Amino acid sequence: MRALIDALPDCLYVLDLDGTVTFLNQAVEQQLDLAPAEWIGRSILDVVHPDDVAGVLSSIDSMQGADRQGKPIGTPVEVRIRDGRGAWHWYEVVGTSIFEDGKLTGLLGVGRNITQRRMWEVAANDVTRFQQVVQVAPSIMLLLDADGVVASVNAAFTRLLGHDLTKVVGAPLTSFVADEGVTEVIAALARLRVANRSESIEVPMKVVGGRTRPVRFEMVGLVDDPVVAGIVVSGYDLTELQVAREELEYLAQHDPLTGLANRSFLVQHMHKHLGGDRFAVLFIDLDRFKPVNDLYGHETGDELLRLVGRRLEQSIRPIDLVARVGGDEFVVVAAGLGTRSAARQFADRIEAALSSPYRLEVGPVRIGASIGISMSEPDSTVASLLSDADLEMYDAKSDRRGVSVRSSAGRRRSAIERRRLADELAAGLGRGEVVAHLQPIIDLRTRGLVGFEALARWHHPVQGPLRPSSFMDLVEDAGLDVDLGDAVLESACTTMARLARHGQHLELGINLSVGQLTDPDLAARLAVTLARFDLDPERLVVEITEQTMLARRSAGGAVSADDTLRSLHQLGATLSLDDFGTGYSSLTHVRRFPLGAIKIDQTFVAGMCTNAQDHAVIEVIIGLGRALDLLVVAEGVESQEQLAALAKLGCNQVQGYLIAPPMPDDMAVQWVLDRERNERKQTA
Repeated sequence: MRALIDALPDCLYVLDLDGTVTFLNQAVEQQLDLAPAEWIGRSILDVVHPDDVAGVLSSIDSMQGADRQGKPIGTPVEVRIRDGRGAWHWYEVVGTSIFEDGKLTGLLGVGRNITQRRMWEVAANDVTRFQQVVQVAPSIMLLLDADGVVASVNAAFTRLLGHDLTKVVGAPLTSFVADEGVTEVIAALARLRVANRSESIEVPMKVVGGRTRPVRFEMVGLVDDPVVAGIVVSGYDLTELQVAREELEYLAQHDPLTGLANRSFLVQHMHKHLGGDRFAVLFIDLDRFKPVNDLYGHETGDELLRLVGRRLEQSIRPIDLVARVGGDEFVVVAAGLGTRSAARQFADRIEAALSSPYRLEVGPVRIGASIGISMSEPDSTVASLLSDADLEMYDAKSDRRGVSVRSSAGRRRSAIERRRLADELAAGLGRGEVVAHLQPIIDLRTRGLVGFEALARWHHPVQGPLRPSSFMDLVEDAGLDVDLGDAVLESACTTMARLARHGQHLELGINLSVGQLTDPDLAARLAVTLARFDLDPERLVVEITEQTMLARRSAGGAVSADDTLRSLHQLGATLSLDDFGTGYSSLTHVRRFPLGAIKIDQTFVAGMCTNAQDHAVIEVIIGLGRALDLLVVAEGVESQEQLAALAKLGCNQVQGYLIAPPMPDDMAVQWVLDRERNERKQTA
C-alpha cells in the first residue's frame, strides 16, 4: 500500500486537527523538494502563502462541524505553496476526514500542481491572442524581474518612446528613465521586492531623439507569485495632462489679454529680489487711452493694449520683468539699476517707445505714458515700492495736465502720514473701531444662504468707514495683523451668535494674514473665541491666499504656516484657497494642504462674459474642483449674466454685490431675517 501511495503523481498528506503534518508521500519531495521526514510534526501553514492561509483554514473548518458532523470532503481551494528553494507554485488542494471506528483521527489531503494551468488562464488559453491584445494596448505594459530588468514589453513602449524593443528586453528599466526620475524608480522597485504591494509614480522617460515624455507607472510587485515571478508595470502617457497643467499655470501667472505677467506673478518676482541687489520699479499709466477706448470701443482698446505690451517687451532687457496690473497700468521691474538717474533714463526710453503712433485697424492713434519710479532699499516692501512708484506716476500725470505737482517734501510727508495712520489704526483697534462687515455667500443650485465672509472695516473717527484697501498695506508693516484679525473675528462672531439665536446656523469665512498663520497661539485662541460665542468650529472657513502661503516671516519662535493650518484643520475648520488662479503655485497648494474649497478670483469673474480666456480659466478651475471633490466659490459676482454663466459651468457657491454688499452687524442680521420672511411668504 505504501508503494502505491508513493507512486501517486499528486501530493498526498495527512494533517491532525491542528493542521500539523503527520504524513507526506514522495510526490511532495519530488515536486516541492520538501523531505517528508523534515516536515512531519510541522504546520502545513508554514509553506502556504500568507494571502492563501484564510482559504486553507476555511477548507479545514468545513470538515470540522459540530460533533464532528462536518462535510465529508472539504471545499477545494487554490493556494500557493513554497518549495524547498523558496519558489512558489500553484496547487489545487482538497481534503477529506478520516474515521476509525467512528473516531476522527485526521484530515487526508490531495494537492495537484496547477501552475501551468494558471499560466494558460492568464493568457485566456490562447497565447497568440493574449499577446496581440497586449501589443496593441495604448498603454505601456512591462514585466520586470526582481532586479528591475525588463523581461517582456509591448509595442506601446516603442510607439510612445521610440526605443527598439529588441534592445529594451534584458535592459534595466532605469536605463530608459530620465536622470531626474531614476532615484524614484529605484526606490519603488526596492519596496516592491520586499512585499506584495503596488506603487504609483510619475517619472520622465527618455524619448529617442533626446526629448522626455512624462509617464505614470502603476507597478505591482508579484515577485513571490509562481506565475508572474516579477514586477508588473503599466505605463500611461501624461503628456496631454502635463500640457493642460502648464496651460493652467501659464494662465495663472499671465495677463490673458497681453500675455504679460500678472500682478500676482509680479509680487512673487519682487519678493524674490527684496534684500538683494538694488532694483527700480517703474509704474506706467497710459495717457489718452480712455478716449481711444470710448471712441472706438473695447475691441480697439484691447488691440491697443496688446501693442503696448509688445512694445514694453521690446523695450526692456532680458533680466527685467514687465507686468500688466490694471486696465491701462503696467509695472516694469528693472534689475541692477542702482541709481535714480539710471532708472530715469530707462523710463524715458520706455516713454518714448510708448508715445510713437500705433497703427490699429481703425487707423493710426497716438497715446502717451506717465511713469513713476521707486528704488528698492534694504527695508523696502513690495507694497511700499508699488505705492511710492504709483504716487510718483500720479505726480507726473498731474504735471502733464497742468495741475500743481507735490514737491519731494510733500512726498516725504506722505510717508509721515502713513506712520501717523498706522498709529491711529493701533489706537483704533484698542477703541473697537475695526469691525467685521459680512458679505453673504449663497448656494448656486438652491439659492439658499450658506454663510458669510467677514471683511475688515475701519470706522475712522474723522474719515469715516474705510475699506481694507485704504489701510491693509499698513497692517503687516506695522505688526498689527494679529490684533486686527482678532478684532474682526470678535465682531463677526458677535453677529453670527445673534443669527444663531434666530435659528440661523451659518458658516463664517475669515481671512488670515502671514502674521496670523505664524502665530503659535492662533488655533487655540480661535477655539476659545468660538466656544465663548457657542459657535461650531466646523462652520468656520479659513481663507488663505497663495501670496500668504508663499510669504515667510522671520519672527522669533513663530511656527510655520503649515503647522498652523494643520492645527486649524484638526480643530474642524474648512481650509479654502482664496484668489485661486492668480498665483503660479495653485496646483501645488491644492495637493499640499487638506483643502475643502477654492475661491475663484473676482478678476476672472469680471471678464468671464466678455473674455473667452477668463471664461476658459473659470471652466478649468471648476472642473479641477469637481475632480478633486473641492467646493468652488466664485467671488465678485455683479450681474445676472455672470450668475447664469457660473451656474451653467457647475460652480457651487457665489458671493458679490449682485447678492449683497458687505454689511455691518445690524444690517446683516436684518438682511437674513427679511430673506427668511420672504422665503416663507413664497412657500406659503
